[in-house]
Amino acid sequence: MQISDYFNDNEKLKKIYYVESEDDFLREEFKNKFIKKFIPEEIRGFNLSLVKSGDRYIERLKTVLNTPPVGYEKRFILSEVDSGSDFNKKEIEKIGQIIASIPESSVFLFFNSDSIDKRKKLYRVIKKEGVFFELQTPKYRELDHWINEQFRAHNKSIDSQAVKTLEDMFNNQLDILKSEIEKIITRFPEKNKIKFGDIREVISRDRLIEDREIFDFLDLIGEKKTARALLSLKDMINRGAYPLYLLTMLANHIRLLMEVKFYSRYTTNHKKIAEKLNKHPYPVKKALQRSKNFTQHELENILEEILQANYNFVTGYYPDQNMAVEMIIMKAIIL
Repeated sequence: MQISDYFNDNEKLKKIYYVESEDDFLREEFKNKFIKKFIPEEIRGFNLSLVKSGDRYIERLKTVLNTPPVGYEKRFILSEVDSGSDFNKKEIEKIGQIIASIPESSVFLFFNSDSIDKRKKLYRVIKKEGVFFELQTPKYRELDHWINEQFRAHNKSIDSQAVKTLEDMFNNQLDILKSEIEKIITRFPEKNKIKFGDIREVISRDRLIEDREIFDFLDLIGEKKTARALLSLKDMINRGAYPLYLLTMLANHIRLLMEVKFYSRYTTNHKKIAEKLNKHPYPVKKALQRSKNFTQHELENILEEILQANYNFVTGYYPDQNMAVEMIIMKAIIL
């Protein structure tokens, strides 16, 4: 089921929602649609809480789940658990006990980037008390549907050639696709149907950077070749690559390197790793080669810098984005 299909239905509020997806965009989309549908804006300040993983997570979660609502019948608790949160057996059992005893006045949304073990008690508790969503990044016809849906939300349609062009350029990187679709809609506010020529007119300005260039750029960072890395960066920017787009592409590649490097501890067969990651073997093969230039710690630090920079871009913290990207790359090289 598509996320929009669920929220378009006349669904009644459940006690527990477990949302599992490795795609950050899909988890965020579910969260935003849920809040919009079920949580009135005027009560969010007192009755909407976010519990992130980290120190004393279980203790904090239990406290918030058992806190009664203020001036409303329900209190909403969102918990986001990242892929680095390794709970031991006792902690998982404790989380299951807490979830099983949630008061009727609380609604709990549990977001996880990793797969839950369906043989364990925690999964059975969630299925008994609530609903379970396993969100997969759309591909092929599902991706066609997703792209069409984005345009329909703005009362527009898009022809099949234009859809194919977007897919060829961005694959199923939903965050980038969403951003590009918004640019297209902004560029043609009066058009009811978007055609291939319209797409080409908007997208061509961005001068999209090929995967090969990004991988070569990462090689220079991994080899600590500061001067050549900065020259490569300036060349990509001079040819029209937006700094924010470039950061997003870099973040995606760093994530792939981290995943491939992790699985390379168990096998060096890129096809097996690709199957495990549900990705095409070619980029995985390239990532397997490039991942040798970095330690896992270096990759984590670079990704952290990129994500922080991405946030600063969005909030307007950096007045000169080109210079900011250069500083981030220099920092990544000396990490």
